[in-house]
Amino acid sequence: MPAVLRFLPFILLWLKVDHSKHPEYPRRSIEELEEEIFLQGISNGVLCTRGAWFRTEPNTPASGMFFRTTFASASEEAMATAIQRLGQAIRQSYRIE
Repeated sequence: MPAVLRFLPFILLWLKVDHSKHPEYPRRSIEELEEEIFLQGISNGVLCTRGAWFRTEPNTPASGMFFRTTFASASEEAMATAIQRLGQAIRQSYRIE
């Protein structure tokens, strides 16, 4: 985190997840996979924002899977815990664990 704060002193961090590696893609849409990870994150105790909520053209199919996090008011320790929990949600969705 220190490098992020030093060289990217913003309050938002966008994460791109490679949907093409998901075991259920393309049978399930990017939006469905993103929603699953989002809900699993909530179950794991972390809240991030789905990238789909920020799409400028919501009626066209998504071309990628994104999540937005913020660390504006989170301590370094809390942010590390949140990223760990989000990573766990992604691994659960991808059936890596």
